[in-house]
Amino acid sequence: MSITLKKKSNLDEIPIIDIEPLINNANSNILKELGQKIRDACKNFGFFYIKNHNIPKSHIDTLIPAIQNFFTLPLEDKLKIHINNSRIFRGYTPLGEEFTDNSYDWHECVDFGLEIQKNISNYRKLLGPNQWPENQDSFRIALEKHWSLMIVLGKKITQGLAISLDLSKDFFLPFMDKSHSYMRVSHYPPNNNRNKKNIGEGIGSHIDYGFLTILTQDKIEGLQIKNHNDEWLNAPFIPDTFLINIGYMIQRWSNNYYKATVHRVISPSINRYSIPFFFEPNFDTVVTPLDNFCGKHNPSGYKPLHFGDYLIDTFKNSYSSIVDN
Repeated sequence: MSITLKKKSNLDEIPIIDIEPLINNANSNILKELGQKIRDACKNFGFFYIKNHNIPKSHIDTLIPAIQNFFTLPLEDKLKIHINNSRIFRGYTPLGEEFTDNSYDWHECVDFGLEIQKNISNYRKLLGPNQWPENQDSFRIALEKHWSLMIVLGKKITQGLAISLDLSKDFFLPFMDKSHSYMRVSHYPPNNNRNKKNIGEGIGSHIDYGFLTILTQDKIEGLQIKNHNDEWLNAPFIPDTFLINIGYMIQRWSNNYYKATVHRVISPSINRYSIPFFFEPNFDTVVTPLDNFCGKHNPSGYKPLHFGDYLIDTFKNSYSSIVDN
């Protein structure tokens, strides 16, 4: 008896892209080839891995244990930096307090933004201090370093996205020179509570609200993306890479030429940790579909959008308890 194997589709594996040409400012022909690879990945998946990104492995080897150590703290210690204590949506969120895709997510997390001293805070623009746990210096040092490294890397990836859209390499950078980015550290424990009290998976199906996401993850699987065949694909850990996905802002800028991809996290059988870095435009950026992607047969599908106002509305919808306090 013969067995016919299913032929592997081009949409079965998230591509790995070597961004060394971007890091080292290669010539325009090489960058154009790289742009085509990014374009194919964005059109087919909305996700791609990057390698040769110039982030030291030693940094990641320090970062993951620091995060793991934080989440082993007693709950009462983590609750001292509860997100409800912050006027700018930063801090710790316990298990089952976030709601996605009609169910409560089974993860705990801490959200961070650009560190601004309290005496020069501007809460109307979501600028102010982060909440840091007590006696966790290695945690803070590792995350502040990660922030700095991701800002640099985010600008490089942004250049690659611009090239992929046949724009000048630096087209988006003026909109990112004061990037209003966010960073999250997440812990996904095993979940024995599915379908109890409306508790779902690690995080339900969603798209990312911003421009692009740079994901650092440990070796435990759980992240899945939906490809353009409407199939769920695993997005596993691959050594020495970051996983990139495009968000809703680039969907609007490109007038749906690129579309943000639905993804989710399935609760793992053992603890999983990840650090998504949300690289975003400046607070006062107005995102309007670009003329290159609008025309007689493809009219603009979006009105101009003030990113900061959109961000505030997004956070208010997610954290109504903070708004009500």
